[in-house]
Formats: sequence, C-alpha cells, structure tokens
Amino acid sequence: MHTKTSGGLTKWPARALRALTAVALAVGAVAITPSTAHAAASRGFAYVWANQPTAALNTPYTPSGYYSRNSTGVVNSVVRTGTGQYTVRLPRLGLTGGTVHVTAYGATSHSCNVASWHPVGDRLDVHVRCYTPSGYRANTPFTTSFVNTAYRGGRFGHVWADQPSTGAYTASRTYQFNSAGYTNTVTRSGLGRYTVRLPAIGSAAGHVQVTAYGDVLARCKAVNWYPSGTAQLVNVRCFTLGGALRDTRFTMTYARDTGILRTTPAAYAWANQPTASSYYPSAAYRYNSAGYTNRITRHGVGVYRVSTPGMSLGYGDVQVTAYGGDSRHCKVDYWTPSTGIQVRCFTASGAPADTYYDVSFVR
Repeated sequence: MHTKTSGGLTKWPARALRALTAVALAVGAVAITPSTAHAAASRGFAYVWANQPTAALNTPYTPSGYYSRNSTGVVNSVVRTGTGQYTVRLPRLGLTGGTVHVTAYGATSHSCNVASWHPVGDRLDVHVRCYTPSGYRANTPFTTSFVNTAYRGGRFGHVWADQPSTGAYTASRTYQFNSAGYTNTVTRSGLGRYTVRLPAIGSAAGHVQVTAYGDVLARCKAVNWYPSGTAQLVNVRCFTLGGALRDTRFTMTYARDTGILRTTPAAYAWANQPTASSYYPSAAYRYNSAGYTNRITRHGVGVYRVSTPGMSLGYGDVQVTAYGGDSRHCKVDYWTPSTGIQVRCFTASGAPADTYYDVSFVR
C-alpha cells in the first residue's frame, strides 16, 4: 500500500491534505540550449502530483515516485518560484508541441491553470499558476499531465486554443493532434464561448478535459460534446474567477476508449447525475481499461467518490474538469485504493455545489 504526504509516503492523500491545510507559451522564438547529456525524446508523456505547495523558493524537490511518471524513465521535479507559481520539470521531454492539463488538488476551492510549457534544452518546463476564488495567488498542491503523441488510430485529439478573440481559426498545428490525421479548428461564438472541431473522430461517446491557459484569472470547462457528421464537436466555456464569461486561451483533449495520455491502465467517467446518491455513469461516457464498471457516489454537497475497479489508485494521475454551461468548477480532493477518487465541486465564489464533471485517471 502506498500513500501520500507533503514530504513522503506515510499517509493516504486525504490525511496528507488535512495535515497540510488542519503553461503563456512563450510568444516568439524560444531559445533551445543543446543538451550536453541526452537528446530529448521525439515523443512522450509525463504526469506529476506536486505535493509540496510551500516548498522553499527556487529549490527543486522530487515529487512522490508513486504519483510521478516520465515515459523516458527519468525523475521529474518541481520548483516553487513564488506564491502560487510553480515550474514542473520533465527531463528528456524537451519537445515543442503536445498538450498539458492541470487540476488543483485538495479540499479548498482553489483552482490552477497551465501558464505555459516550453523546452529548456532536453527538458520540458511546465509553468503552473494557482489562485483563490478571489483572484489571489495561492500555494496549493496540484496534478499536471503532458503528452505529445504521433500514434494514429482510435479516437483521440487535442488542441491549444490560442486565439481567444478570433471568430474561426485553425488551432496551432504544432500544439494540436488528431488521431485520424486531420486538422482541428476552433470557432468563437460569443464572449468566452468556443467550439472545437475534430474531423473524422466523431462519436456520441468518450471523454473531455479542459484547462485554462495563461497567467490569467480564468477557468474553462466542457459544456458538451457530440458528433456532427464524422467530426467531433466539443463546446467549451471560459469564465473569470468571479463567474463572468471571458475570452481566454485553453487546452482541450478528447479521448475515447483510452486514457488522456494514450496509456493504460486508465479510466474516465462523465458524472451526469450530480444529486444521485449512487449510480453507474452512462456506458458511452465511461471507460475502464481493466474491463470493470466505474461507479459514482455522492458524499455531500459537491463531494463525490468515483470507484474505478481494477485501477491502481495507490499510483497515477487524476485530472478533473467541470461540465456544463454555468461557472461552477471542480477539482480532485484525493484518491486512494480504499476510497476511490474524491472530487469536490464549487460555485465561482467557492461554496460547495452539486454539478456535473468529467474525471480521468491514468497510471
């Protein structure tokens, strides 16, 4: 049995949290310094649970190995560079491209964005910013994931929506992917309202994750997704931390019958019964690579536990995105083999709230 704390592996994540509490992508050229030790991998993935929110400034620490992974086999690190400001360092993944998601961790109503990500020699640096609902920077744990894939087949795609005030455009070709080999586009239909079109991978099924991008006081979420002809349409809305619609950049990933890093073990669920005491999510919008059925139980206002049988919840990464047209938001509270994944959801002002959400686990 493996457990999490802010400095080691001695308690379960819930206890660790209670003990603790009682990336803009550079515009213009990015200088890439040649590595003197290793060339960066051409493709890869990584995830990190950043579990030391008040670590000494500008001093790298090594996150728990059970909740940190790098596809090249090396060790990731995290540096706190200021209040609520962090850099996740992913050695040998100094790639230009891919996508990143970030989820705040713990029982508070804080939220986190990816501020930017870019290569530094053979290393990829992912910059994260975290905030209170009032817009102050806040030290908080978080989870982050990165993937850059070229694998065709299946139904998988992602975009970096980098032109928030443009009516319609092709998402950055460097930072998008479509498993059918087509080009994804983004359309703005109004303030903070966007539709991502993923050609040739449409399906009335699957899973979506969305993360606001930039050092901005914003959150983004999935409104819905559905096929239109052979394309998949994903509607996204972005809000100020106060709950008003606003234009902002974001990252979005769509996956069907695979994890958001295209790895297994993996599981996901669309939680669409926010006031039900216990239920099995719709079969089309849940996945468990071990072949079992995920289940969701409500434990209080805005507090949910997601059971993913067969998944190694003493390890891995969890990402959560709220779902729907309002400004409510969600985060991961903790996950353990005995309790499953606990999710908390809030109003824009930080009050607990029942709402729909999307939750993803990868190992």
